[in-house]
Amino acid sequence: MRSEEDLVRLSKTVAYALRHDPEAFGLHPATDGSVAVNDLLEGLSKHLGKPFKMEDLDAVLSMKGKKRFILEDGRIRAYYGHSFKTEVERTCIEPPEILYHATSHKALPVILREGLKPMNRQHVHLASTKKTALDAGRRRDSDPPLLQVRAHDAWQDGIHFYQGNEDICMSDPIPPAYISMNED
Repeated sequence: MRSEEDLVRLSKTVAYALRHDPEAFGLHPATDGSVAVNDLLEGLSKHLGKPFKMEDLDAVLSMKGKKRFILEDGRIRAYYGHSFKTEVERTCIEPPEILYHATSHKALPVILREGLKPMNRQHVHLASTKKTALDAGRRRDSDPPLLQVRAHDAWQDGIHFYQGNEDICMSDPIPPAYISMNED
């Protein structure tokens, strides 16, 4: 049985393989970003220098917290966060009225002036709840400013939105006209 610390490390390695550098693991994602589970297990085993088995992957998938991966029909993919060059095909969705994004104090003036951009990822990440946004924002700022995005208005004006997991929605860049400081 692997420790919680081992599982966190494995989860981060799986995320890196599926989201950022699949080629380093000998993986070639399909257009939806998925790879065969057996290919992932083989690639991780080679990369880590020790066997990575299905029970290890099951343990990673059943970890508490936000869900980062989806396993379907013998294939696995990350829900969101892709930064590799090949665009992952996604189905557009109608977003809720409001979504949230927490940022750093340093980035705030640029966002309010230029809007939200995906930066080194394929899409902008937005949260369905204030808590989820703030939890993500605290990785870069201990007290992140919380932004409110009028997602439905942006969608009606032609900006595309995509489903991530149950807490995360993704979008194309969001112009500043749809962004405001959350006043709560």
